[in-house]
Amino acid sequence: MIFAEYLKSLVLVALCVTQLSCENPFATRAPEPPKNTGSRYIPPFSAEIVVENLRNAISDRNVENYLRCFSDSTRTSESFRYEPDAATANLYAGVFNNWGLTQERDYFSQLRAALPTDSLRSLRLDSLQTITFNDSAQFVRAYELNVRHKQQSAGVPGQVRGELRFWLRKDQFGEWSIYRWADFATGQSQTWSALKAAFVR
Repeated sequence: MIFAEYLKSLVLVALCVTQLSCENPFATRAPEPPKNTGSRYIPPFSAEIVVENLRNAISDRNVENYLRCFSDSTRTSESFRYEPDAATANLYAGVFNNWGLTQERDYFSQLRAALPTDSLRSLRLDSLQTITFNDSAQFVRAYELNVRHKQQSAGVPGQVRGELRFWLRKDQFGEWSIYRWADFATGQSQTWSALKAAFVR
């Protein structure tokens, strides 16, 4: 009888020790840190931030952030338009007719799909002229865009150079965007227009 009582006490002690050493199954766990989405988008409360967002979107291969750099007619009085350099426009007749946000999305989405994860992606912009007013601005920049993609073996350029002009406007919410983009050749190098044409055809 004494042995049975002793055994019962031993089992109770063992159960208590087991309960104390186990975590409460109903306790809340610590939240996981948020996943890095690769977004470096900054609210564009100045014209210069738009250009920084464009550079980051290219580096991050972020289609949505890329498109947010351009005017949306639901927020501004301007619809985005792109004007290619003259030689590329002649070479790809009709490709740039009525070029807008849809074509920009198609181009950048297809370029993104052709970029390996470890691909080099960089945009250098050298300032040539900046004109800024209260609610509008014009930037003239010499550019060099490097994108190492899978179509280079087919003759699609991986490096393009030229001169661009951005016309920007501030919307009713105080955010800036590019509503007009003109591309110009400055030498023998292929331009950004040639890269766009290659990825929308």
